[in-house]
Amino acid sequence: MDEDESIRCNLSRVLGARQGAVQALPDYGLPDINDLTLSRSELQSMLSSAIEQLVVRYEPRLRNPRVMSLPMREESPFTLLFSIQAERIRRDGRLEPWTWTISVDEGKCRSRA
Repeated sequence: MDEDESIRCNLSRVLGARQGAVQALPDYGLPDINDLTLSRSELQSMLSSAIEQLVVRYEPRLRNPRVMSLPMREESPFTLLFSIQAERIRRDGRLEPWTWTISVDEGKCRSRA
């Protein structure tokens, strides 16, 4: 497994968990969005912030993460799309751009091509 795949795998575990599911780490995972009564834009903003905080806390190989909400796709109107952009710390200590697109649907995070 290469470094990028390892980072994506780790973040998939973190973002795929429901917040509160790990008793020793109460902030681990995404908050439960199924019971929230927020507008789409409020939900996108809340999740962008939550994803960014999780990347900072649980993925030490990335620096300066920025999470942006992407436009909705007509074929999946209930799926929220996000782009995670950061700088990956290479083994030699240099920083290089790193990007990953994910979707959140029914509170579950999935990698997007």
